[in-house]
Amino acid sequence: MLLRSIRSRLLVLVLATVMPFVALVGVGLWSQWREDQAAAIERALNEARLLAAQLDDHIGDLQNLLVGLSRAVSTNPADTGANDALLRKIKTKLPDIVANIVVFSLDGSNIGTSAGPEIARSYANDRAFFKQILAGRRLSIGEVIRTHVTEQWVLVIGYPIENQEGQLRGVIAIGTQLKLFQDAFRMQGLPAGSVVRIVNEHGIVVAQSENGPNWIGRDLSDSEYVVRHLAAKEASEVEVWADHVERITGSSTAHQAPWLVSVGLPVDVTFATLASRLRWGALLGTGALIAAFAIAWMFSGRIVRPLQQLEKDASALAAGALSHRSAVRTQDEVGNLADTFNRMAMSLERRQYEAQQSNDTLSAVIDASPVAIVCSDLDRRIVLWSRSAEKLYGYTAEQTIGTPIKIVPPGGRTESRALYERARNGESIRDVEAKRRRKDGSLVDVRIAAAPMYHPDGTVRGVAWAHEDITDRKRAEEQLKRLAHYDPLTGLPNRLSLQKALEGLLSADENRPTSIALFDLDGFKDVNDTLGHSIGDQLLIEVGQRLIEATERRGEQEQVFRLGGDEFVVIIPDCGDPRVVGEIVDAMLKRLAEPFRINDQALHLGGSAGVAIAPNDGVSVDDLIANADLALYQAKSGGGRTYRLFTPILRAQAQARRGLDLELRRAFAENEFELYFQPEIRLLDGAVVGAEALLRWRHPERGILAPWAFIETLADSSIAPDVGRWIIHAACAQASAWRAMGLPLDRIGVNLFPMQLHGEALLKDIDDALRQTGLPGEALELEITENVALNYEDAIEPLQKLSERGVKLAFDDFGTGYASLSYLTRFPLSRIKIDRSFVRNITDNAEHAAIVRSLIAMAHNLGLEVIAEGVETQAQAAFLLKERCEEAQGFLYAKPLPARAFEDYLRTGQLAFQAIDCGEHRLDGDAPAQSPRRRRFPKVGG
Repeated sequence: MLLRSIRSRLLVLVLATVMPFVALVGVGLWSQWREDQAAAIERALNEARLLAAQLDDHIGDLQNLLVGLSRAVSTNPADTGANDALLRKIKTKLPDIVANIVVFSLDGSNIGTSAGPEIARSYANDRAFFKQILAGRRLSIGEVIRTHVTEQWVLVIGYPIENQEGQLRGVIAIGTQLKLFQDAFRMQGLPAGSVVRIVNEHGIVVAQSENGPNWIGRDLSDSEYVVRHLAAKEASEVEVWADHVERITGSSTAHQAPWLVSVGLPVDVTFATLASRLRWGALLGTGALIAAFAIAWMFSGRIVRPLQQLEKDASALAAGALSHRSAVRTQDEVGNLADTFNRMAMSLERRQYEAQQSNDTLSAVIDASPVAIVCSDLDRRIVLWSRSAEKLYGYTAEQTIGTPIKIVPPGGRTESRALYERARNGESIRDVEAKRRRKDGSLVDVRIAAAPMYHPDGTVRGVAWAHEDITDRKRAEEQLKRLAHYDPLTGLPNRLSLQKALEGLLSADENRPTSIALFDLDGFKDVNDTLGHSIGDQLLIEVGQRLIEATERRGEQEQVFRLGGDEFVVIIPDCGDPRVVGEIVDAMLKRLAEPFRINDQALHLGGSAGVAIAPNDGVSVDDLIANADLALYQAKSGGGRTYRLFTPILRAQAQARRGLDLELRRAFAENEFELYFQPEIRLLDGAVVGAEALLRWRHPERGILAPWAFIETLADSSIAPDVGRWIIHAACAQASAWRAMGLPLDRIGVNLFPMQLHGEALLKDIDDALRQTGLPGEALELEITENVALNYEDAIEPLQKLSERGVKLAFDDFGTGYASLSYLTRFPLSRIKIDRSFVRNITDNAEHAAIVRSLIAMAHNLGLEVIAEGVETQAQAAFLLKERCEEAQGFLYAKPLPARAFEDYLRTGQLAFQAIDCGEHRLDGDAPAQSPRRRRFPKVGG
């Protein structure tokens, strides 16, 4: 009985030695499984968040397009043809993802479509998106439908069309092809078998990455996980998808549209590496356990057999003693007993040797584990330090065993001691993430598991630790977060981060003042066009850095965001004083105005800014940004390089511009525009040498409107190129007709809109007008302002080609801009027109007189002729003639006249034209034959 007890205890001892290791390996593998599962779930959720952010951007782009189109189209059923033409033209410039653009009146009638005439017009009075807009929704994401003509799945998005008073006048909608839509949301780098799916708020599939065409439009509203994830907004779990594949699924709901974006990562692929580790770990653990039991059984046999023999000998001696009543053992029996104990001693030595071999086997298995394994005693002194621990922390086993644990968290020993006390008290610890310091001082992210080590008597004799390096995974998670919330070029927080930051500030306290400044670079397009996008990207990085430096210099809580393109936003929290905000923004603009040095090139730009202050200027993120944008628009329209504060009148002006733009479109379609003509007079003899064609609007209710009432809005409208084309053709046709009548008109001047200066369209428009009207090129003079020229350097080449055809070019309103004559020599100029603001005061303002005198002298030095605008008095005319100005234009000679009145003006010569006494020069006839001025300035034209 004693011998069986010895064998049992020896086997229990071996089992107690091996099992902690096996349990530790098992705990490590199980922890690894849980960790990988949690990482995969987090990854699926992050991927879904990224896709949801992309979806928001896409819906936002469509919304911006709808906002612009809502201002461009008409809600008058009589304008259906014009709407059709406009929408078809716009459709050709949009990607294929846009299937159709439709305008509906309030009764649901189709009054404009980008589809061809062969497609029947649709009605919207029973459509969900239409009803939602009528109910007051600003942006309506409609139902998923299948078109009858193309059999394609289409998603319809609607937006209200309002008049300048904010009243609903119609609805504009865009149909998006879901077949192409889903291609825009495929993520790269996902494991094989991963699936991305987007469903709307009703559970209808909008897009799916795998076998998408067969899934679009499918109703998943009865799917438990879809219902659950739609309700939760964000969720992640392991689910079995409809194709019977178990996937780790992460879902996130977009903000712009209440759609659920789900990313499914297949479990078998995601955990393939860990499954292989589990199999090998199980094999190693089972092998170690079998080997240990075999060794223990062999050793126990060698120990037990001599003891059994000893037991038998003792029994025999006891029996002999009883039978022979002998009181002492014989000498031989004593010798046999000594031999037996000698054999027992030798057996114990062999058992120790084999136990040592077993320990070596266990050490080899521990060292082969990829997880760092560390064991410490009750005094926290290390008793085991694996090779993986050496690799992870940089300390060797010789440096650590017998010493207190050296791997300390950055904040001190408190956290580590707390974990130790928990394990010492018998608690098993798992899934604790922490930072630990390596030997070289660097930090490593680890996941910690710990378990108490028990003595055979049941008391705790130490703690076994498992440390897994998760630095790479943490870095990948941080990278995903950065991609979702930071601009990859500048490293600044992006639009999504701006949205969240502003939402947090505005929702925390509705009365808390928060200011934002929206910055835009002046002239950034020219940098991209002339120096390339690489220089442009470096410039944007530098701009972001300067704005950050400006905020850091103040030491306040301002945050800098990149909104997109060359637009940046600065949040100034807890600041509602316009003066303080103005000082901050002005300092930032001065910093942006300093020269940029990029690749040994000095770039002189500048910036403009618009400021909005909550809660007075808006209590929502969208309102605040939109109002700052209106203020920015005012700053740039005033010449840029400054800032403007939002005022309610800007919103009213914006609504008025939108209403005026719609009315201008109607006016153009109904031929309400007319041309008036103002004569250009040669100062030497008073002859009419040319005329400037000026636009007028014959409004059906307000009568004739001068350009100041509408020309700025028209110049910004998308119909400006069409109106400009009509002006060129009408002016050329009228001038050609007058010349054919023999009337004295050397040239006709036409003002160009800035939009006409893009590309080769201007060349074609001029060539067509000259060819169709028969007007020679030298009889046409194009007029642009010098500020327009500064912003449209790409127009130099087409203007140069027109100059080669004989067409002349004049700079209008000269002297009011920022350009120098030396800069403007890059354009093929023939004439400058001095602005009326200088001419008005030349006879009683010495400064203005000096400016005009200098402008005339500089122009002559460059071989350019000069015409003065706004001449209203004889004294002004006399001053200009004395300063050698060739021509004049103004009310002194004639106001702008309709075509019939101007024709009469040409036929009768001149209106009441009085002589001006200016020494040897007279304007009521030819100058004296010997006049040096007459010889120096020959007659222009015939």
